[in-house]
Amino acid sequence: MKTFFTLLFSLPLFLLAQEAPVTTVPDSVAVDTTIYDIADEAPRFPTPCERYDTTAAAKAECSQVALLSYINQRALYPAEAREKNISGMVVIGFVVEANGYVSKAQILRDPGGKLGLAALRAVIGMAQEVRFRPAVKDKKFVRFKYILPIRFRLEAPKPYVLTGRDTVYTELTKAAVFTANDGDLSGYFNDNINYPASGEDSCRLGQMDVQLLIQPDGSIDVQDIIDYNDLGTDFTFEASNVAINSYGKWSPAEYQGRPVTSAYDVSFTFAPESEACQATLAAYNDAIDLMAEGQLLTQDSTQLEAGLLKMDQAIARFPNDGRFRIIRGQVRMDNNMLSGACEDLSLAKEIALIDWYDAVLPLLCRKFDEE
Repeated sequence: MKTFFTLLFSLPLFLLAQEAPVTTVPDSVAVDTTIYDIADEAPRFPTPCERYDTTAAAKAECSQVALLSYINQRALYPAEAREKNISGMVVIGFVVEANGYVSKAQILRDPGGKLGLAALRAVIGMAQEVRFRPAVKDKKFVRFKYILPIRFRLEAPKPYVLTGRDTVYTELTKAAVFTANDGDLSGYFNDNINYPASGEDSCRLGQMDVQLLIQPDGSIDVQDIIDYNDLGTDFTFEASNVAINSYGKWSPAEYQGRPVTSAYDVSFTFAPESEACQATLAAYNDAIDLMAEGQLLTQDSTQLEAGLLKMDQAIARFPNDGRFRIIRGQVRMDNNMLSGACEDLSLAKEIALIDWYDAVLPLLCRKFDEE
């Protein structure tokens, strides 16, 4: 769940008075230890608006926006409150001293789940970072008791994500449907993709994942292509071309009765057709079978060694297949074989340009690097 904060200001009553002709915050003031809760002007969070020739009310409004931004950036939603679905109003009281600094922060109201502590920390942070324009009473800066309500609330995740200029719906009431070729999208790709002539001499082959964006009007955009075998631009161009040419062959997704943009993933294999490449193709199909058998075996801890052996055999035949490396790397990581997982997943990143394991690679490779 995403978390949001709403800052509600309990503004003090202003006494009607001419605006005090005070424009700077003094480092020392005449001794007046009274803490006021009513003043001619309330304290203001520092903003560029203080330099403008405008009214005190306009400067106060600008101050509210800036204080809201400050608190939102620092009052992190506590994990305990999120896990227990706790939300509500926290009230923090603090004193803005006559020199503009914050003191005596305390929790006046706390709904639990450490929400009060989170808000208090944000306010205490102002004591080191922020100097208010202090309250004014009778044309003098005075101490002021500031009451700050902060509402913490949990919001359900939105039914879409933003990807560049596209709003892609992830929650659908009706999924996108490929309507041509009896609904067989993979078959459509395989039937319509032309193997690039540039790959025949080297018998290049391999797998690709293509993520399509199905627009509400049925048009197609290619969101992403993962080239697991580094086949190159001729192959990715051909995949993109076939995808875009599927325009008009889709029933778009819907959300609450209206067409929306959605993502659709399709996987397929580029295979050379020349007679000279048939032995390579047969070896690749055998390697795919070995990987599938290995995956099945490694699901049983007593068969882990046998399953990894089959994966090793497949990768020995095609050592630069990114998808094979990801499969074995994941198994190795799950079974605490860190150096092997580092090797496989680092190579997969280099071949297929994936960033899926970026967060864990430093941990997987640390011991391996030290050795």
